[in-house]
Amino acid sequence: MSVSVTRGRRPRVPISATYKVIITNPDGSIAQVIEGKSDDPFTFSFVRLFYTSLIGPVDTSSQGIYIYDVIGTQLYLYTPAPPAGISYPTAAVPYPAAALCVTDCPGTPNVPYVLKLPGIWLYSSPFYNPPSASGIYSYLITNIIYYTPSISPNMPLTIGATNTITITQSFTNTSGSTITIYSLAVVAAFYPVTSSGLAGTPYFVDIAYFNLSAPVVWSPAAGMTVQATFQVPT
Repeated sequence: MSVSVTRGRRPRVPISATYKVIITNPDGSIAQVIEGKSDDPFTFSFVRLFYTSLIGPVDTSSQGIYIYDVIGTQLYLYTPAPPAGISYPTAAVPYPAAALCVTDCPGTPNVPYVLKLPGIWLYSSPFYNPPSASGIYSYLITNIIYYTPSISPNMPLTIGATNTITITQSFTNTSGSTITIYSLAVVAAFYPVTSSGLAGTPYFVDIAYFNLSAPVVWSPAAGMTVQATFQVPT
């Protein structure tokens, strides 16, 4: 028996996310490749930001729509001020920009974070449930060089197809010691909108995370490139 599926009821492929860690020898040859996937890659901040972009602006009197940045600051959206009486760090984003930025992002040297470059961040701890960059911020690996990431393809997506978007970033271990990597996150710059355009200093929010299938032991002599790939049906 055959089943006919009309155009309006075609099965849709969910978004899938994979990672690849490539370790190279000093002569450029490949020493190790670790690959894996995440069936639920997106963080609370990304999911909630996506949801609020569909429904907002909302009733600002509630002051209850928020996301987290990478150090745990609660960013309250569509409101001129965070709720009163909160003891932990908060900030108001009355007019959030719809777009997130991973490469060639303005204002990033001004951010108050240890790492001032969005892209792929590396951690010496796995993510726990619920996954968040703020939860393991103290395990962020910073004594290395993070090079500017790239995104491919740099062309419009094809409507009606499953498109593959890959973020690629290289790193150099300048610590002088072996580093063990347990996880990585994709971090983006998130901008408030002001009367003169985007704010000069963005917030950093984590949008996706990956726990590695096996820890990567990275020596100073080895090179490393990391890719995070998303397959997005349109």
